[in-house]
Amino acid sequence: MSTRSQRRRQAALPPQRRRNAVAAWVVSAIALIGIATYAVIASHKVPGAAVSPTDIKFSPQSAVGTQAKPFSLQTGGVTYSRATLAGRPYLLEIFATWCPHCQRMTATLKDLRAKVPESRLTMLSVTGSPYAADSTPDNLVPENQQDVNRFDASYRVTWPTAFDRDLTVARTWGLTGFPTFYIVNRQGKIVYADSGEPAEKTLLAALIKAGA
Repeated sequence: MSTRSQRRRQAALPPQRRRNAVAAWVVSAIALIGIATYAVIASHKVPGAAVSPTDIKFSPQSAVGTQAKPFSLQTGGVTYSRATLAGRPYLLEIFATWCPHCQRMTATLKDLRAKVPESRLTMLSVTGSPYAADSTPDNLVPENQQDVNRFDASYRVTWPTAFDRDLTVARTWGLTGFPTFYIVNRQGKIVYADSGEPAEKTLLAALIKAGA
C-alpha cells in the first residue's frame, strides 16, 4: 500500500509518467497475485501417491477394434461384468481418487449422464490405483472404499463407481494414464480408448458410434 508521501510524489508527476507508474504498480500487483495463486494450486496438485514408484505392471491399453476383456465387480449391490453388460453400450473409466484429471472429468461425465440416459448407456468408473487420495511419499495409504465414497460425495458422482481392490480391470484392460476411458458397443467391441481429459464432444461421438 502506498504511503501519503508516495501519493504526493505520484500526484506531482507529469500525467504520462503518472500513468506509467500506475501501470507498473498494476503489473506488479497482478504478478504477485499470480505467484500466490500458483503457490496455492501447486500445494493442492497431485499428492505423493501420484508420483510414487510402484512395481505393478499393467497391460498395454486395449486397442480399438478388439473385444472387451472379461471383468466382474460389484458395487451398490449390483454386479457389473462383461456378461451382465453384453448387448448394450457402456463407458468404462479407470480412475484414481487422487488424480486431478479424474476430478475435473467428473463434470464432463455428469453432462454425458444427463444427455445419454441409463436406458441407453451404462457408465462405470473403476479404481486403478493402489493408493488413496491422502497418501504421501512417506505414508502410502492403500486405496479403500471409504476414499471412493468421499470422492463420489465431493464430486457428486451420479453413476456407479467400483473399488477394485485387486486392480483387476486396470491390469487386464490396460491403461496409459489416469483417467483411461473405454467405450464398448453392443457387440462387446471397443470403439474408443484413450486417457487424459477428452472433450465432451469426442466422447459423445464415440457413444453414438457405439450405438448409445
